[in-house]
Amino acid sequence: MKADTARQPAARHVLAGLRPEPLASYLAGLGLIRVLGDQADPGATASWEPGGLVIETTIADISRWLAEDYVPTPVLSPWNGGSGFGAKDVEPRRRLAQLLADASPRLAGFRAAADAAEAAVRRARASGWISQDGKVADKQRLVQEFRNRCPDSLLAWIDACVVLTSADKAQFPPLLGTGGNDGRLDFSTNFHEQLLAVLDGTAKGRARSAACARDLLTGSEAERLASAPVGQFDPAGAGGQGSSPFGAAGSLANPWGYVLMVEGALLFAAGVARRSQHDAGRAAMPFTVAYSPDGTASGAAGEESRGEVWAPAWSSPCTLAEISQLFSEARASWRGRPAQRAVDFYAATRALGVARGIDEFVRYGLQQRNGLAFVAVPLDRVPVESRPQVRLAARIEDWVSPIRRAEASRALGTALRQFDAAHLRFARDCGVMALRDLLAALTSLEMAVGRSGRAREQFRVRTPPAAGDFLAFLAGEQEPAELRLAVGIASCATCPGKNGSPGRSMRQILLPLDPADPAHRYGRWRDTALVPGFGLRPLRPVLADVLAWRSRTAADEASAGERHGDEAGTGGTSGPGGTAFRGVPTFRRGIPVPHADLHAFAAGPASPGGSLIDEGELDIWLRACLALGWRGARHSWRRAEPALPVPALALLHPLAEGVAERGNPDALPLALGPDWAVRLAAGQVETVHADAARRLRQAGWNAVPAPAVPPGNGVPAVGRIADGTSLAAALVPRCDGAQDLLKNFAIKIKADPATPVGEPATAGR
Repeated sequence: MKADTARQPAARHVLAGLRPEPLASYLAGLGLIRVLGDQADPGATASWEPGGLVIETTIADISRWLAEDYVPTPVLSPWNGGSGFGAKDVEPRRRLAQLLADASPRLAGFRAAADAAEAAVRRARASGWISQDGKVADKQRLVQEFRNRCPDSLLAWIDACVVLTSADKAQFPPLLGTGGNDGRLDFSTNFHEQLLAVLDGTAKGRARSAACARDLLTGSEAERLASAPVGQFDPAGAGGQGSSPFGAAGSLANPWGYVLMVEGALLFAAGVARRSQHDAGRAAMPFTVAYSPDGTASGAAGEESRGEVWAPAWSSPCTLAEISQLFSEARASWRGRPAQRAVDFYAATRALGVARGIDEFVRYGLQQRNGLAFVAVPLDRVPVESRPQVRLAARIEDWVSPIRRAEASRALGTALRQFDAAHLRFARDCGVMALRDLLAALTSLEMAVGRSGRAREQFRVRTPPAAGDFLAFLAGEQEPAELRLAVGIASCATCPGKNGSPGRSMRQILLPLDPADPAHRYGRWRDTALVPGFGLRPLRPVLADVLAWRSRTAADEASAGERHGDEAGTGGTSGPGGTAFRGVPTFRRGIPVPHADLHAFAAGPASPGGSLIDEGELDIWLRACLALGWRGARHSWRRAEPALPVPALALLHPLAEGVAERGNPDALPLALGPDWAVRLAAGQVETVHADAARRLRQAGWNAVPAPAVPPGNGVPAVGRIADGTSLAAALVPRCDGAQDLLKNFAIKIKADPATPVGEPATAGR
């Protein structure tokens, strides 16, 4: 939007009584600029500032102009019972007749519109669209008939109340209830009642009307409010049970506030928006989306709602023509499609998918909170700002859409609900932790699909997006140890097998997934994961089982040009490029983890001062990382030396990576024993430690002098002891700097299993 900067307004009015909240006040502000620009000053501008609505116009006294010159827009709803056109509408018909009896030129349009409405009702009765008892049997046909024959001045009201789609099905924009009414409360007949109060042609009546208008614009309450139903637009003024210290209070409203509120609602008419947005149901209604309970403390799943209205606010002065264009286009697009859910609207505001010039939106939910009545609840104020990282969500949304449309089981529905909540939080906040939670929820949803036989038949396996951009954003300036560990675990992958079996990623080990093949482009679901229990058991035992599975399958990996075969029952195997090992190496593909993190993970809660790794955080980070594809991913971490290394892990990790024999370049590198994973999980830490020491001695690795004990720490630097399950779990990811730790920290290597594992070294060779 771009205001006419060449025009010099005669007066600048700061209207403290008109603000973006509540919805009634916002609509009244729109109604004021609409009637001013249309009837008095086409160059008048409006903008929203902290002090209220700012109107720049040549009209010196807006209150007086409203009382003396305002011409009301015809508002009639002959398709509704209680609108004044039904056989039983006694009081509404009396109000309408009283209004039409006024011979003032200001009501000429109303009289012509009423004649058209009566003609439409007569035709509807003759055609059977209205039954003998006065009930509307075919509202769609009646609305269409009325729209075809009514004056042009009525089109805005009809299009704001009802959207006639190409499927011959009436849609009701939630802003005006179910066709211009909220239950038995018809907005049009209430509009007529308030017009009778403000269009009094007597001198005393004009003075009272101007005073009421002044109260509305300034926010004062010099005049008494009228006892009138305000409907869903102002929860504080709607009255009802619990609205007063004495129980129930009546509904109060400023007559001008209600009149201008209805005038402002006409800007939400579904015109161009319906055509440009392809009859997208509720998305065809300007700035209107389906309700979501997320993103607000007051939301609740299953709550009855008509939808959400996102009210745009702008700080640059704009004319009525520019504002009308804004609402007629109602641009709120995400990924090239109109926003149809709250999460899409949040993403649109972060990806510049809304019209330029809008500073923020006020998000309203039209909720059933007052018995059976609905109220417009302010849910959020959403500034429009560019946050490119929101586009990361676009890479994971498509797979979820079919699940949302299908009939889901209770477990799957719960996982989908958690994903939707995380999705909206990320679209709203665009933070690192919000993205982590979104990816973790996606993995949980995958696991829920995998556990459901019916869902596996309906939904294909998801293809994860490349991890590069995600990891760059997740790491950022912060680099938690749990993230480094999770990346190291999730990026692990095997090589293809000698028998033609494909390589597997950690996703395809921990989740019930099989890799893609010619018959299954995206992969296929399994009944159970290769290593079951992820998400159901503690993480350390699951990873220990992964190491055991790897020890059983590593020998099957294919290699080109092996230099050596298996030796002496050591389970010799080979890695990429034809490198063979005496023993079992761990995963040869993956992003290495700093050894400091692996030692902290292996030490577990038994470490002095408690665990250095938050198990709950690690689980969430790992779920997030399993949602991504790590093929070809590279990343460098900031490394830190551990204050208290775990001796057994310092021996085992070099073997897991493959230790070269000193002074013998042709010798086969040493690796883990094929049964060590099972023995570690069984608690045989000392014997595995002794075997590792013996292998390292064979390779020429001997002890070096022990480092000094850190001041104030009574535990030697080599004195940390971990349980076998934690050691096995810490051996799964690749280690960055394993051999450096072996060189720089004293570990007494003895073949005698009776030697205490934590005994500090005293000498080296």
